[in-house]
Amino acid sequence: MSSMKRPFEDNEVQDDSIHPSRKRRLDKADSKADSKAEYAKLFSPHFNGLGDAILEKRLEATRGLLKAVSSKSADQSERLTYVNTRLIKGVCSGAKAARLGFSLAFTEVLRLAGTGTTKFPLTNVIDHIIALTTPESKEDKKREYLLGRVYSLQAVLHSGLLSHASEHDLEKAFAAIAQLACEKDWLRTECGVILHEFIKCNEAKADQVKPLIDSWCSNGIVKSPEGVALWLAAKKQFPHVKLPKGHWHHSNPLHAQERTILTNVLLKNAVVVDEEAAPANNTSAKGQKKKHSSGTRQATPSFAWNVILAHLYEKDGGKDLKSFWEDCVAKPMFSASSTAERKSLGLQIYSKAISSAPAELLGDIVHANIIRCIVDQRAKPDRYLFEAAKVPLNQMTARAKDDPWAAAEMVTKMLEVIPPHVDKQTKLTIDNLVSSADEDNMIQVVKVLNELILAPGISDPGEADKKRRLLADALLTTVRSRRSDPTQLFNKGNAPVQWLKLLLHSLTDLGFVDVGEKASPTIAESSQNVFRERLQSALGHLVSLPLAQAVRGPLLVVGRLHSFRKSLAIELDEKSKTVIKDARNCIKEEEEKTGEQSPQVVSLAFQLLLALGTLQVYLQQPDSILVLEDITACCQSPEDSEDSSTMLVELLIKFVSQQSTLFRKLAEQVFTAFAPEVTAEGLEAMIDILSQKESLAGQQELFGEEEQDANAGGDGEDGDEEMDSDDVQDIEDASDIELGSDVELVNGNQDDSHDESFDSESEAGGGGDDELTEFERKLAEALGTEGMASDDDGSDMEDDEMAAVDEKLTHIFKEQKLGSNKKQQNKDAKENVVNLKNRILDLLLVFVKSQYANPIALDLLHPLVTLTRTTSSQPTARKALDVLELLFDTAKKNKETPEVDNKEDLFRVLSAIHEEARLGGSKLHARACSRSSLFLAKMLVNMDDGDSYKRIFNMYGNLSWEWRTDSKSKLSSDLFSEWNNWYMQK
Repeated sequence: MSSMKRPFEDNEVQDDSIHPSRKRRLDKADSKADSKAEYAKLFSPHFNGLGDAILEKRLEATRGLLKAVSSKSADQSERLTYVNTRLIKGVCSGAKAARLGFSLAFTEVLRLAGTGTTKFPLTNVIDHIIALTTPESKEDKKREYLLGRVYSLQAVLHSGLLSHASEHDLEKAFAAIAQLACEKDWLRTECGVILHEFIKCNEAKADQVKPLIDSWCSNGIVKSPEGVALWLAAKKQFPHVKLPKGHWHHSNPLHAQERTILTNVLLKNAVVVDEEAAPANNTSAKGQKKKHSSGTRQATPSFAWNVILAHLYEKDGGKDLKSFWEDCVAKPMFSASSTAERKSLGLQIYSKAISSAPAELLGDIVHANIIRCIVDQRAKPDRYLFEAAKVPLNQMTARAKDDPWAAAEMVTKMLEVIPPHVDKQTKLTIDNLVSSADEDNMIQVVKVLNELILAPGISDPGEADKKRRLLADALLTTVRSRRSDPTQLFNKGNAPVQWLKLLLHSLTDLGFVDVGEKASPTIAESSQNVFRERLQSALGHLVSLPLAQAVRGPLLVVGRLHSFRKSLAIELDEKSKTVIKDARNCIKEEEEKTGEQSPQVVSLAFQLLLALGTLQVYLQQPDSILVLEDITACCQSPEDSEDSSTMLVELLIKFVSQQSTLFRKLAEQVFTAFAPEVTAEGLEAMIDILSQKESLAGQQELFGEEEQDANAGGDGEDGDEEMDSDDVQDIEDASDIELGSDVELVNGNQDDSHDESFDSESEAGGGGDDELTEFERKLAEALGTEGMASDDDGSDMEDDEMAAVDEKLTHIFKEQKLGSNKKQQNKDAKENVVNLKNRILDLLLVFVKSQYANPIALDLLHPLVTLTRTTSSQPTARKALDVLELLFDTAKKNKETPEVDNKEDLFRVLSAIHEEARLGGSKLHARACSRSSLFLAKMLVNMDDGDSYKRIFNMYGNLSWEWRTDSKSKLSSDLFSEWNNWYMQK
């Protein structure tokens, strides 16, 4: 039976049997446990705040922790040790923003400890950090611990502890960082970043730089991207410090003799270890030069690229940048054999350089290999780097908008090296660069573009022509992009700026002058046509500006053509030379009139007409000689004959009927100047066009039989590939010929003319089956198959019978073809007539805007109201209503209406408007009738408030009675509602 122990009595002392040494250890452990519990209670609230995602809360927690640590106590050293331990462990945490908050607090605690009475030896701090950040067995925690060590060592660098450290302590601190950098490639980058910041932020001292570089040399990682960056940063910040010898030629990593090693180091993220620099424990590196490539792909460029590029920008004005860029970037990263990963890295580096390089060095950055790669990758959406290649293009655009000088440098170099075929995004980038260059730099841009056109650097003539077209588009863009701000195109005296003169001279020479051997390869005739088209487009943009500026461009071009008249690439006959000479004399006369008693606007308008008319003769356009003769005749006797105004209006009508956007703008510009001079006869000539039928007969009436072919085809910009807002409007106008099937009807009715047009068109469209049946009948009759027996295949037909059948078939197919052609002719004719009506309405908009108080403006009311009903195009009807409403609104705004002596004339127009209202039509027609009727009624009432008001009231009353009693009435209720609203207020 086992014996049982006697229990202790309450008054017995239990620890009498404990050995004194063990008792002391237990007491000490209990004391530490009590201290830790006390520290945890004291500091835990602050530690919790350090991991908060909000910056302000982390800063508040840091301030609270520093306040708690700095309070005096007997156990100050133990407190600091506890806090440092917790902070280092916190830095190893990957939770939220813990690493940022704990590293900041650790930095400030170390700074506080360094200035207080309690000193922490630097070596002890380093050992403490290494001990607490040594990875445990779990592999997934290893990265967190290693990053924690990086941030902890960064805290040491920024805490100021190194300022008073001994040489031995410095070596140990930098050695710890260098050894950590040897662990992993990504750790080398992290360590390089914190050391570079340490040097760059002026926290390092001269005596600290050499130990820093020595540590990287002794660990064999100085020839790495990060090692190069640290070396360059040290030399820049401390130029008098002697760095270790034997690593770089002349102590310069960027020296030409180090280019091969540097290329491998940067491109492959490699480390080259020299024999002399190998660490003592690395025997494999002894006696050889060994290169360690990165085990992972470089997804993003190292920070070392920023340091290297910044150094090259500053050193000797960037003279070494070109060779470095070609050897280390353009050739190895963008060669034909380069991988997509390497090209991706190169595109990122290129974007960095575009954003950071001085403007004068951007020409070295924009390299042919890089641009070729971008264009190639942007060619098809399925290319691997399609989206990646867009980033540098956007970067170029962003830089150009902020720096006009940079824009000029980039676009000149880019157009020099770019291939002829580019995608939309690249073309847009070129346009943005050209648009962003300022006046001072545009002179150089235009000169370079002209030189590139003459010598595009391409031997193949076909490819050279395509490159020249691209360059011509760039020249046009320089004008088009600045038309909204005329101050960029003209000086205060309305004289063209110097670069605009050069541009117009360049396009004129390239389009008209025989440049001979100056061009290599020779400029083809097709290319000359392109330059002529771009010249006309550029003038079209200039013509839309105020008249005093609009006239300068055409006069400049005509003067240039006259200067080179003996070396033109085109031959002019004697008739052309004579009419050009007469036009030049008229231009001189008008220039002399400008500023005298003659209205300046009229003189400028005539100069513009004469200059552009002369240009058309040089372009050898049909009827250009006759047109210029008419302009000259009109100019020579503008006041001697009342018919001169009518003649001028007819000339402008000819201009708007042409396909050229330039001449349509010219007509509007000149018509604005001559609007006060327009007579009733001239206005009637325009009204006659609005009343023409929208058919083949109407086209023959307007253009003449011989002009049908010339005018067919609708509107378009003269070969200009770039579609501006005016061209878009042309396309919209061209669509006006579509029948307004979606025109809303009033009271469910439509006028007879619409019904007829719709019926005829539906018959034409639906008659296809009838035509096919008739064609088959004739074909069967010719072949004699209608009465054939089923077993009779006609194979025994005689030769003469076969010939007769063949003749009949030929006649049948000819008739079929003629019918098809006639359909197309009718369609084209409708397009041409509708388009001309739209152009006339554009001129009338210009007219009523300034001549709203002119009595002849009333002549427009009835024709325009009628047009809203008779036209087959809803946009045309809308535009006719716009002219009417502009007239009414402008007169109301300026409180001025046309003055008419005989009110009976107004009543006749009012009666005609009411008759139009009875015919019915679309809502546009109803609104035109209502507003026109009310406008006339107001005028009559203002002339005579008694009798006129009574007559008008009776006229509206009759219409109202008719509308209420006649079930078939096509009158619109809008006509009465607007009248009622007005007379109730009256």
